[in-house]
Amino acid sequence: MSAPADQATPLRLAPASSDLRALRHAAEAGDATAQYNLGVISDSRLDDNGYTIPGDRAEALRWLLLAAGNGLPRAQLRLAELYADSPPLSGDQVRAGAWFLVAAARATGAERAAAAAGYRSLAARLSPGRRTKACGLANRLAATLGSRR
Repeated sequence: MSAPADQATPLRLAPASSDLRALRHAAEAGDATAQYNLGVISDSRLDDNGYTIPGDRAEALRWLLLAAGNGLPRAQLRLAELYADSPPLSGDQVRAGAWFLVAAARATGAERAAAAAGYRSLAARLSPGRRTKACGLANRLAATLGSRR
């Protein structure tokens, strides 16, 4: 006897590999939104349908760095969040602070508020010297991003 229709396990189809290939192709062509999406997918190791896909932190950072460098504020914020989750002695904390500052300067609305809050939280744990390094790096990143316009 089979389970009643309302208790049946829903059928889940495997994600279309052509969708992921198309996303990768767009990202490789320089599409910042596609780069961001690949970064998020690689970080979560799940696609939009909840299926496990190959990926890792290095891959996520690679795509998010490209998207952030292409001026996408949400990528800058996500990159800052990934760096902020790194061990405190790795040097990523300074990178996190810099990207939070860049995102706060470029984002709008909730993303701007999240970037500012992220920086405040991180800065409270950084030494004055590391905060200074983060500000200096943020200025260099902002200058580089400004020259790409």
